[in-house]
Amino acid sequence: MDFKRLEKWKGDLNICIRCGYCYEQCHLYKVTNWETDTPRSKLILLYGLLQDEIESSEYIINKIFECFYCKRCDNNCSAKVPITEIFTDARTDFIDAGFDVDGTASKTNDELCCRCQICVSICKYEARSYDKENKKIVIDKVKCRSCGCCVAACPTGAALSKEGFDLTQKELRKQVTNFFREGAI
Repeated sequence: MDFKRLEKWKGDLNICIRCGYCYEQCHLYKVTNWETDTPRSKLILLYGLLQDEIESSEYIINKIFECFYCKRCDNNCSAKVPITEIFTDARTDFIDAGFDVDGTASKTNDELCCRCQICVSICKYEARSYDKENKKIVIDKVKCRSCGCCVAACPTGAALSKEGFDLTQKELRKQVTNFFREGAI
């Protein structure tokens, strides 16, 4: 696989000292407790891909696409490696290579979507656009930061966040209900 954009980060991937400060504030890691969900692990995977030590797979690429771009890893990195910029370039290379994984990117339920395009106008990352020919909302998985603004703004509930990361309305409602049931007021 050709890593046109990722190749420029080879030096930064060597600078990473694998200290683990990047995952101390990582939401994904706190939810799953899996090393493969940490920014450190993702950088190691990308380094392995660049060195031809491992082969691209849907699993590995999906891991790279699982990031909320909160940039806490960037802020905590003692070596000042621009982690989220590296992820963005890697994502772009993977999309260019024809991989189509979801990661944490938002989705649209076309059956519920009324094509009002509120989600398009509210997306500050310009990750959503309207395909006039196919009459549907298109999500740019490289640009999507999974911030949830489109989900909150959608009047029909057609914009969705991926479940499993404790951030969807259903998951948050369950956490609040459990909190009050436990009497932890």
